[in-house]
Amino acid sequence: MTPGFVDTHIHGFGGFDTSDGNKNGIISMAEGLAACGVAAFCPTTMTISRDNVFKAFDAVMNAKDELENGDREQPFARILGIHLEGPFLSPERSGVQGLDHLETPEDGSDLIDELENRFPGLLKIIDIAPELPGSIGFIRKYSGRYVLSIAHTNCDYDTAVEAIDAGVTSVTHLLNAMPPVDKRAPGVFCAAMDRGIYVEVICDGIHVQAPVLRLIFNSFDEDKIIVISDSMRGAGMPDGEYYLGDVKVICKGGRTYYGPGGNLAGSVTDMTEEYNVLTAAGIPEDKVIKAMCSNPLKRLGCLNIH
Repeated sequence: MTPGFVDTHIHGFGGFDTSDGNKNGIISMAEGLAACGVAAFCPTTMTISRDNVFKAFDAVMNAKDELENGDREQPFARILGIHLEGPFLSPERSGVQGLDHLETPEDGSDLIDELENRFPGLLKIIDIAPELPGSIGFIRKYSGRYVLSIAHTNCDYDTAVEAIDAGVTSVTHLLNAMPPVDKRAPGVFCAAMDRGIYVEVICDGIHVQAPVLRLIFNSFDEDKIIVISDSMRGAGMPDGEYYLGDVKVICKGGRTYYGPGGNLAGSVTDMTEEYNVLTAAGIPEDKVIKAMCSNPLKRLGCLNIH
């Protein structure tokens, strides 16, 4: 028996997506995730228009209220708060994120302040590319109020260290949407390792393969590794075509991809599958359980969930 899993980076499940702004869809996600062993999760937005961000937050707030205060017989995963992936991302590393809606941190404080005013306490994690204009000031302003996480970035080692020293405490989907580790360009991976911050890892065996998963678990403090699904609406659904944000993606054989190059676009994994991938890769079970259950809660400061 393992404790309930905690997924702090998940866009969608069972045909629904956080960015749809659909309260009933969020509730269906919560119920479907519970059936996969998930105790709690952070619905995660894409880079979408501000109006759609507000719509998504409103849907999550109302779903959270209905789940927690309603008389429900069906089990559900608790909503911990929202993970905002975008708009503060590098256009060079945006992947499937919406280029038209990217913003710089220099111009983005009003978005965060309005979200806090309209939806107090709901926003938990903000992704940010540290090389963008205004990033360091933004990090200093919001450090301690939210989890700030390096994501979708082209930054080098020194810039990552500067961001961490300013208040970043996390890296989003390590080794994805960022430069690889190089002997002359150690990058975000080594900055996170040296500074001992949290690192999210997609452990489906596709985004990060088993030998590299072993490298991560051998390189980082076992209390700082966080398993995430980064799954989208095709998770828990048959193979086929689905939308992630405004982009049509293909889900086939456990992979989610888009465009002629077959670039990865989120995942269709779930936490139970990732548990199996990690244990099959030879990661000790006690480390796996920490990375899937207690470490995500420690990052958010809410260890009383279980």
